[in-house]
Amino acid sequence: MTSEGSSANGTRRSAVPPIWFSIGGPPRREPPVVPGYRLALWEQVPLGRLSAFGCLSVPLWFVFFSLAVAVLGGPSEFAVVFTFRAILVGLLLMLVVVPLLHEAVHGVVSLLIGARPSFGVGAGFAYTTFREPVGRLAYAAIALAPLVVISIVGIAAMVWWPKGAEATLVVLIVNAAGAVGDLWMVWRLRAVPPNARLYDLADGFAALVPEEASTQMQAEA
Repeated sequence: MTSEGSSANGTRRSAVPPIWFSIGGPPRREPPVVPGYRLALWEQVPLGRLSAFGCLSVPLWFVFFSLAVAVLGGPSEFAVVFTFRAILVGLLLMLVVVPLLHEAVHGVVSLLIGARPSFGVGAGFAYTTFREPVGRLAYAAIALAPLVVISIVGIAAMVWWPKGAEATLVVLIVNAAGAVGDLWMVWRLRAVPPNARLYDLADGFAALVPEEASTQMQAEA
């Protein structure tokens, strides 16, 4: 099947961007067929809208992290210098360092939960995925881990090492703005039944429930 398809409600799904490089295998592009289970939910991340929202959220994250560091005794002012070296370092942080850190944290938490992560890079994105099913809370923990862990470590680093505060602030803002997709998926988990098995997909996630539970859900609807 191609990267386009139909969702559980019959609507046409948008194409998944091509993957250039992967370690451990590519992500699933559609829910698996599991005996005794039915597809209850197939969520697709609205990449275009979330990318725009992530860009618009940059000033908010700047205010949030600046205030948090200042309250904890770190620097309250930051110098912005537009030199060739500063621009080069900024691009390196945004395009290489932050995506690698972000996906690495996803992968570490996946391992701790019992999944085997795979990593890859595509047209304008990097990803971490896993083929094992996980529960709702485990999926939320994997999704939120980069935002929570990198934010806490970065704020502590800015307080304890003010000299590198500007570069660390860039990392925190870019990571947080890039986590909008993770936050969206966690928000969408509200619609997932507690007994569901979640499978990570190239464009979102799928929730499978036991056939008897799915039949009961349809009857209640």
